Amino acid sequence: MKGTIFVQKKISLSTVISMIALTAALTFILTMAFTLQVFNDKVSEVDRLSDKYQRLEELDATVSEYFYRDAEEEAIVDMMLKGYIAGLDDPYSTYYTAEELEAYEDNTAGVYVGIGVSVMRDDEGYASIQSVMSGGAAEKAGLVPGDTILSVNGISFSSDYEKAIETIRGEEGEEITLSVRKANTESTTTLKLVCAQVNETTVTAELLDNHIGYIRITKFRTVSVAQFETALHDMMAAGAKGIIFDVRDDGGGMLDALEQMMDPLLPEGELAFAYEKDGSSFPIVESDAEMLDMPYAVLMNGNTASAAELFACLLRDYADAILVGEKSFGKGIMQTTFPLSDGGVTLTTATYATGKSECYHGVGLEPDVLSVADAESQTDNQLEDAVNALLDRINSNAE
Repeated sequence: MKGTIFVQKKISLSTVISMIALTAALTFILTMAFTLQVFNDKVSEVDRLSDKYQRLEELDATVSEYFYRDAEEEAIVDMMLKGYIAGLDDPYSTYYTAEELEAYEDNTAGVYVGIGVSVMRDDEGYASIQSVMSGGAAEKAGLVPGDTILSVNGISFSSDYEKAIETIRGEEGEEITLSVRKANTESTTTLKLVCAQVNETTVTAELLDNHIGYIRITKFRTVSVAQFETALHDMMAAGAKGIIFDVRDDGGGMLDALEQMMDPLLPEGELAFAYEKDGSSFPIVESDAEMLDMPYAVLMNGNTASAAELFACLLRDYADAILVGEKSFGKGIMQTTFPLSDGGVTLTTATYATGKSECYHGVGLEPDVLSVADAESQTDNQLEDAVNALLDRINSNAE
């Protein structure tokens, strides 16, 4: 009995030793093969990068030797990175410097420190005021759209627009001096304004005749969520029997804000999805079981884009909303912003669609009721058409 056990142990041990040796050999071979593959991949990557940046190295050497003055390295790097993203040929992908990233994040939040204006560079290089925020220093000083800011703290916009823009943002509590040319005149004035935090107004509401609620959404920002909740509550408290959501000229905004704003209007479930280049998908709009059930209409036009289009499409697909107005812009792709070591980048990362409709990117949404804006009309003919369409729905439901 003992001898049998001894023989079995000896055979088992030999087998184990052989298996260990074989395993070690196989592991060594596989490790070497993997290491060699990794090495070859690294070499290929180095070769690829070398070829990729050879022209850049040549250009840098030529500039360093022959350019008539010293180059500003930081500015060159920033523009090089901007050029890299521009090479993607995607109008929605953008590289930001650290300062630009901070301004972008403020913009998407809808919370600003400044004087409360939105400006655009005009043909002379000055800052033309496009809009004035309610409650901001600019509004209190009497500035209006069409006014032109010539300089800030002595820095002319026409000479150094970027520096002037950075200066006009200011710090909270900081006083800045503006030289302003009033709209449609040649007269200029000097104003001293104090920078402060301003919350952008992106949602407004009013009760129209026949108990029709009207909610205007100009942008989907972080601040929009609370403003939308207030508007919706006010309309319900006023006895609205149906609601018109006006997203004309709304270029979109934050997906998180959109999802929160849509939640009380939609049924429970995963309702919209993003589709990445590898074919994978994930939900981007989900809603809980609480849903405000009433007739809706959505006003849209050719400038209704991105999140505003998704807003309209979701209400049509899941809340039977009537789309009124003109065909929408057709932007059904989403962007994601990634922080970098010094700055950041926004990249287009996916297409998206609701769970009931195809992606409308490059196509747009067709209205159920076509209504073209009449510039000669003394009233808002598109809003009138939306009211009539919604009243028809309300009366139909009552029968």
